[in-house]
Amino acid sequence: MSLRKKLISNTIYLFLDWFVLTLMGFFYWLVAGKTLLPKEYGIVSTSVNLALVLAGISSLGLNIAIQKLVPEFVAKGERRKINSLIKFSIKIILLSSISFSLILFSFSSYISSFLNLPREAIIFASIAILIIPFYSQFGSIIYGFQNMKKFLTTDTFGQLVKTSLAALLIFLGFSYLGPLIGFLAGFLVTALLRFFSIPFERKYGKINERKILFDYAFPAFISTLAWIIFMNGQYVLLTALTNPRETGIFTVAMVLTSLIAVIPNTLTSGLFPIISQLSIDHSTKKKQSYLIRLVFRYAFLITLPVALFLIIFSKPVILIFSSEKYLEASALFPILAFASIIYGCGNIFLRNLYAIGKTKLNRNIVIVTTISFLIFAFPLISLFKAFGSALSYLLAVLILFSLSFSFIRKFLRISLPLKDMGKVLLASSIAFSFLYSTTYFTSGLLIGLFLSVIAAIIYLWILLSLNFYKKEDLRILEFFASKSPFFKKQLSLLLKFLSKRVK
Repeated sequence: MSLRKKLISNTIYLFLDWFVLTLMGFFYWLVAGKTLLPKEYGIVSTSVNLALVLAGISSLGLNIAIQKLVPEFVAKGERRKINSLIKFSIKIILLSSISFSLILFSFSSYISSFLNLPREAIIFASIAILIIPFYSQFGSIIYGFQNMKKFLTTDTFGQLVKTSLAALLIFLGFSYLGPLIGFLAGFLVTALLRFFSIPFERKYGKINERKILFDYAFPAFISTLAWIIFMNGQYVLLTALTNPRETGIFTVAMVLTSLIAVIPNTLTSGLFPIISQLSIDHSTKKKQSYLIRLVFRYAFLITLPVALFLIIFSKPVILIFSSEKYLEASALFPILAFASIIYGCGNIFLRNLYAIGKTKLNRNIVIVTTISFLIFAFPLISLFKAFGSALSYLLAVLILFSLSFSFIRKFLRISLPLKDMGKVLLASSIAFSFLYSTTYFTSGLLIGLFLSVIAAIIYLWILLSLNFYKKEDLRILEFFASKSPFFKKQLSLLLKFLSKRVK
């Protein structure tokens, strides 16, 4: 399979994985929200998030290192080194997770009192820390082998177990323990399925364990901690400097606009093991540059119209997600929507810095981004509250984008596709000017969706008129048509239409 087709295949399966996790996660929390009291719901939410954060820390960045190193060893044909790497990483994570679990269990009474949680919930978290890191690590191994189909199927089965078991146990009267047991069972089942999907061998090769820890795992570990502060600390900081109401308004806007970054992040995840695989040979730099530029082009093509759609229909979208009490969050959509575009596109360069082996540079950019956000946040939140937090986030991701792009250009000959970006901007401006002007005189989400379809057709037609599409786009569409279980006939007709017009 060519690199282009492998990128598309990876992206499709990873996007489906994201969709399954999001959909089943929604049903999991919907079942809990409809059947549990607010206090019980809060116990589940706090326990689950505590377990996820501590489990992420106990992985020590080895899951990210595995995602980088396994594709490299595969490309070099060094299977025995992969076996040694897997054995070494499992040993370290086992020691780390047991240590974290024992500490949490030993202080469970004190932590229970401090967090106002039942002791059983803390014990649940201590057990989860023994399972989740291996779920993540085994998943990273499968990801490194680029077996994204197996990555998807194991997640799907685990999510079904988690949601169905939680619902059953709640029905049987287990209260908040039902979702917690379901959560544990889902991760355990997925971890076991992934474990038995890994082609283990008893032949080992020599690896530099110190280099793996200090050059790959620990930089990723520090980056993870910085991301936790950057992505989650803003909510805590906003509450501390203002009030919980401002945080609630900001959270709704942030959650909805963050969907914009899903496409570039999924494309980046699909690309990451390919760039890692190519990094073993300096002669492949041209291929790396081409693929990164290609992903950036498609990310910008998709995210800009999605952002404009969310800005125009911010109020109806908020009403679907929450209630009219949060409508003032629509004022934050323009800033956060464009911030999500910048973050998603900047993350393409940031993650691929790690993929080409510049792990410490990746770490430093994340740290600088986090510190920049904190510097901006204190004065801006104090002055402008939730708007100030949104502005701080925008400024921080602008720094992330600028630094990531500037540094990756030092190692790869990458340039922004400015001409294509200009065409996307022009087409978006015309199409969404039509959408904005027509929706100004109408009301209702159904009419808005119909007009959005027309705007999308205008958008794509203008791009065709501007000679935006290339032969490589047709080859990608042809691959989609051959693999798609749905709309194969429609995609084939579209391909035939475009083939006559694309030079």
